[in-house]
Amino acid sequence: MFDIAWSTIKNRKGGFVAAFIAVVCGSAVITACGVLFVSGLLSGVAPERYAGATVMVGGRQTKDVKENFDPYYAERVTVPASVAEQISRVDGVEKVVRDHSVEMTLQKDDGSARGEPVPLEHPLYGHGWSSAALGPFELAEGAEPGGAGETVLDAGLARAAGVKVGDTVRLSVGTTPQDYKVAGLVDAPGGGLDRQSAAFFTDARAAGLSQRPDRLTAIGVLGEDGTDAGELAGRIEAAVTGTDVVAYTGDAIGDLEFLDVGQSRGFLVMLSASFGGTALGVVVFVVSSTLGLAIHQRRRELAMLRAVAATPRQVHKLIGSEVLLVAATGAVLGAAPGFLVAGLLRDAFADVGVLPADFELSFNPLPAVAAVLLSVLGALLAGFIAARRIARIKPVEALSESQVEKGELGRTRKAVALGLLGLGLITSIVLPLLIPGQLAIAGAGGSLLLLMVGSALISPVLVQTTTRLLTPLLMRSKVSGYLAAANSTANARRLSSAVVPLALGTAMALMQLSMLNTVEVTAKEQAATGVVSDYVVTSGTTGLSTDLAQKVRAVDGVGTVTPVARSQVLITYVEIDKPVSNPFSAQGLEPRDLDRTLDLDVREGSLDELRGDTVALSRIAADTARLDVGDTADVDLGDGTHKELKVVALYGKGLGFGDVTLPHGMLTGHTANQQDTALLVTGEDGGGGAGGKVESGLADLADGTPGLVVQSPEEFGAVEQGEFTQQSSTSLIANALLILYVLIAVVNTLVMATTGRSREFGMLRLIGTSKQQTRRMMFLESWVVILTAVVVGIAIAIPPAVGAALGTTGQPIPYVEPLAWGGIVVFVALLGWLSISLPTRSALRGRPIDAVYATE
Repeated sequence: MFDIAWSTIKNRKGGFVAAFIAVVCGSAVITACGVLFVSGLLSGVAPERYAGATVMVGGRQTKDVKENFDPYYAERVTVPASVAEQISRVDGVEKVVRDHSVEMTLQKDDGSARGEPVPLEHPLYGHGWSSAALGPFELAEGAEPGGAGETVLDAGLARAAGVKVGDTVRLSVGTTPQDYKVAGLVDAPGGGLDRQSAAFFTDARAAGLSQRPDRLTAIGVLGEDGTDAGELAGRIEAAVTGTDVVAYTGDAIGDLEFLDVGQSRGFLVMLSASFGGTALGVVVFVVSSTLGLAIHQRRRELAMLRAVAATPRQVHKLIGSEVLLVAATGAVLGAAPGFLVAGLLRDAFADVGVLPADFELSFNPLPAVAAVLLSVLGALLAGFIAARRIARIKPVEALSESQVEKGELGRTRKAVALGLLGLGLITSIVLPLLIPGQLAIAGAGGSLLLLMVGSALISPVLVQTTTRLLTPLLMRSKVSGYLAAANSTANARRLSSAVVPLALGTAMALMQLSMLNTVEVTAKEQAATGVVSDYVVTSGTTGLSTDLAQKVRAVDGVGTVTPVARSQVLITYVEIDKPVSNPFSAQGLEPRDLDRTLDLDVREGSLDELRGDTVALSRIAADTARLDVGDTADVDLGDGTHKELKVVALYGKGLGFGDVTLPHGMLTGHTANQQDTALLVTGEDGGGGAGGKVESGLADLADGTPGLVVQSPEEFGAVEQGEFTQQSSTSLIANALLILYVLIAVVNTLVMATTGRSREFGMLRLIGTSKQQTRRMMFLESWVVILTAVVVGIAIAIPPAVGAALGTTGQPIPYVEPLAWGGIVVFVALLGWLSISLPTRSALRGRPIDAVYATE
């Protein structure tokens, strides 16, 4: 059977080449998703400042969620200082090093009280001098810090700042500056620090700068000679009681040293898992469509086999063998480019800031193996379904249907199509009304495939409907129009194979654009109307020191100051009988006179009660977690601290300001820097007569404070815009890959459908139809395909867009940018027309008689 299959492939390259291309590209997409998933599990970055430690001990940075992904905490989980004493008593431990780390900025001494920040390529962290042994850092010049006013800089930082031993530098924690004398310089291990800069202080000074002397960033362990690092790590974890710690060894220490690495791995796991499922569905759908068309074009040949006594099983085995040969070859060849695609995705994610630029992918062979298996299995299933009808009907009927398509669709096919369309509408529109929140948004996005499959099943009917509507226009061209109308009506199944991928590409592009635009526009509108203060004070440094709010309140004419802190929290709830912990952006606010600076559009409850163990939630967060005013929310703060918080208010402007609002002190107390993001300032009389005094006073304060920036609310914009831009860019990049694959499939399918009609073109020319009339016939047919695809694409894109708008904004009208939608429609129409017209011209170049007998 494989010999016959191989012979068929060699003699019918056109249809099989199209299927081969679809499988190659599909295998590449699946491989890329697999590489990202494996990288999220295995990849990382080698340690730098902790490179000399035998074992590093830190807090557990993930929340353990049974039967689900373990999400990462946004802030560093610190370790109680008392743990160091327990570790020191473990066998094999030679030395225990307590590490306090705090993010800082460095200013040039330009003679002003403010000083200009030194532009650094990497963030700067301050540490206690004893932690230099973990590098180990070697003293290159000068001496170790001898008092609270001295510091030792790494040599790379000193060169960037243009300072030397004996100079004075200004280092700031937030907006609190302090001058230090440079006592010495150290050489970093391995020739330099690639991801950070370091400044060392006395251990006592580093503990004071961290604002939490009772908590340690990490604990370094230097083992005795001959001690195995893995065994020592196990003994340490067993010996530590009263807290949840993790002992790291080898390159895994990089996860502890650089939090962005672990968070990036978690991001890749969740993204590739959700995106990979969608990608697999799209790939199987496209491959099925392509193989279906390829088998449809061979109806005459397969009918002849049935007529000469080939059994249904033999037909299935023949088609299965052909599909296996094509799919296996294509899947293997597509796996290698998949690794390249994964690298391009990694670079794109790094460009938008969701992955570190130095994050290395793990090129494990498992994703390629999985991609080959999934691609082959999907293709075999598609081939079986496509061959099912031609294999089971009687030979006489098969011969009849090979000449003229069956007019009516089967009852089962119609019922399944209507069922899928109904389910798609329920998932996209009804679900957000009944179960709003993130689940509804995900359901609305996923409903596109249900609607597409349902539309594909009844696509011949849609083609016939479009043809009937266009027939008066088509008939204006007596010969070409008549032929186009007759062909479109009689061969609706063939044309529908060209409509389906074109409609899918249209729908995916329109839906993605609509969802992103709806959220972006809503977030900007909420931010623009939400900030009602006269001024906004922000910082170009690591943040605003929490004592700055009192200094601003002391400015003449200032009436109300609301400090705003930012972080991310986890809310745990039950979703479909399974516990999940999802991250939500969070802000910390003081409720005093909040209405004079910020309008969150409170729907229920009151923000005046935001004190103690309480929380306010956006409508999206509350609907997602099934919470209402008075309920108790299961919340994990940024550093992993668990809280049971009473819900005191629900508000509407979550897209502009974050989904979770906590008491200011609670949030800042559990962030790494314990600093504010912004101060919202309103004058005593609302900015009227006192406006000049307030503006002048804030300007004077900014002149003496490093990094302080005074803005208008319009300049400040949406606090969440940076984070939202990253999220939307991430979604756009991932979906752009799928849309590109679908566009390749569109061209692939249209070219195959057109070139497969060479015999038909030859017959038309032999009975007197000219080349020009044939080309015009195909031009008119192409518009039947394009208009059907565009209408179907728009129709199935609207319900998910409406559902997503309901889930995110509460309103059923998504944001539609006419120029963008029009551009997509024009691009799709041009792509479809070129994919049909160019192969038509190519097919008409030869002699008609050759085209007629070449396919016999």
